[in-house]
Amino acid sequence: MKSFLVLVILFFGFSLHSFAQHDRSHRLGFGLGPSVLYGNGGIYREFKFNVLPVATVDFSYVLHPFFDIKATMGWQMMDGGDYYNEGRKETISRGGFPYGFKGNLFFADIMPIYHFNPDQSGYLPSLIKVYTGIGLGFFHSQRTDERYIFNDSGRENQSYSASGSHFYIPFRLGIFKSIKKNTGEIGLEGTMLFSPFGEFDGDELNIRTIKMDIATQFQFYYRIPLSN
Repeated sequence: MKSFLVLVILFFGFSLHSFAQHDRSHRLGFGLGPSVLYGNGGIYREFKFNVLPVATVDFSYVLHPFFDIKATMGWQMMDGGDYYNEGRKETISRGGFPYGFKGNLFFADIMPIYHFNPDQSGYLPSLIKVYTGIGLGFFHSQRTDERYIFNDSGRENQSYSASGSHFYIPFRLGIFKSIKKNTGEIGLEGTMLFSPFGEFDGDELNIRTIKMDIATQFQFYYRIPLSN
C-alpha cells in the first residue's frame, strides 16, 4: 500500500512539473475547408457525391503537456445531389423517406485531445505536431427534402421542410505548426462525425454498406493563443 501511494505521489508530482514547463497556451481556432456527407444521395463506390464547405470555431483548454479539452461548434452545407436512378428513388420513397435533400448541418461537441509530440522544456521542439481525439456532440439538421408520393394516377414529387437532431460521435486527427514568436499555429484537421441514427439527411432506410451517417471534413485552420 505504501509503495502504491509513493507511485501516485510521484506520478502527480511529475505531471505537475511537466505542466509547469510546457509552452502551449489555451487557444481559439477558426477552420474552413471541404466536406462530404456519407448518407442518402451519393453513389460512393463510383465516387459520385457532392463536396461542399464546412466551417468551425473551436476553443482548446490546456490540461497537461499531452492533453487538452477541445470544444467545437460548426456548420456544414449538405446537398445529396441527383445521383440515384428512378428505381432507387421509388424504393426509398415507398419506405417513407426522402431520396434527395438540401440543407445545413449545425453541430457542437467536446472531446479530450491527446498530443503525440508536444514541445516540452528539455526536449527539442517538433516542427510538425500531431494530435487526435474522440468525443461526444449534438447536431441539428435543417433541410428541404424530396420524395415521391404515390396515388391512383401515378406519382408526384413532393418537396417539404424537415429537420432532425441527435447525438453524434466525433473523431479528429490533426497536424499543426507553430508560427514564429508563438503568435499562433496553422494546420490541417481531418474530422469524422458518426451518427448511428440516420438523422443527418432524414433517411433511416440505410440502403448503404455502412449503416450510419458520416460527415467527413477536412479543414485548414488558424489558432490564436490566449492567456492561461
